[in-house]
Amino acid sequence: MRFTDNPFDVKRSARDAARVRREIGRLFGAVPTARIVLAPALLAPLRQLFSAAHVDRLILTSDEYYDARHFPELAVESVPAARLVARVAATKPGAVIASVVSWHGAALPVPALFAGIRRALGARAPLLVADYTHAGAIGFPPVASLGADIVGGDPEKWLLPPKHGSRLAFLWMRSAVMFRTAARLFSPCFLAIDGAVDSRSARWIDPAALSETAEWLAAAGLTRRALLERHQANLQMKRRLARRLGIPPGDDSSVLWTNRPIPTTLDRRLTRRGLVWRAADGHTRILCRSDP
Repeated sequence: MRFTDNPFDVKRSARDAARVRREIGRLFGAVPTARIVLAPALLAPLRQLFSAAHVDRLILTSDEYYDARHFPELAVESVPAARLVARVAATKPGAVIASVVSWHGAALPVPALFAGIRRALGARAPLLVADYTHAGAIGFPPVASLGADIVGGDPEKWLLPPKHGSRLAFLWMRSAVMFRTAARLFSPCFLAIDGAVDSRSARWIDPAALSETAEWLAAAGLTRRALLERHQANLQMKRRLARRLGIPPGDDSSVLWTNRPIPTTLDRRLTRRGLVWRAADGHTRILCRSDP
């Protein structure tokens, strides 16, 4: 299906995409921004990149949101982060995924893990993917500092207002070689990569989601310093909530993961703000976001 909006809207969408790339590069340290692929979500483009790179085996940390069911075409293994380097060195998979902060709030030492894999395997190192989705919980470390070949995430969880529902993700490629592969895969998709928009581009990014995100970023005027200050405020909020719930505050991630009952009034307030997620095993994840 072709993207059929009128030419003015296509031009506006192209400007919105350029702004979003620029802001992602500036706030997250994802430079050069020309290597940013925009997508409606993270999983589908990752699977396409793995296919293009002929990945047949994948190792995940056991703290990932993704598991084997998300990659049915691959042989998938999950291992604790502490054993990741040794297991990758022993089995030599085609790709590895590690989150900078796991979906339930554990901060993982991704730069050290990936550096260890590169030391162990050198040129035979697999494709290293950092999931940046919850990076805001540790203050948005610069994307380029993670040592990953691909960094993917979205601005919704920690940048845009809670409950915004951006429907927009990004993938940043460390190397020009990797980006050439990405450009070949995603150039037919509407605004996935930087450059002129072909009138026959396939539907990909929702123009409304792109416009909303671009407008919000423009109005917010955020800086790296503001993000770091926000992170410190988030950690203070986490410590206050932990004291109220009678649990340890844990590490420097601004996420609480607990099976303790949450007082009704507090639960309602956090739920209204979109900060609570309840797991099937009885645990509750609280995103400690102090911004309104």
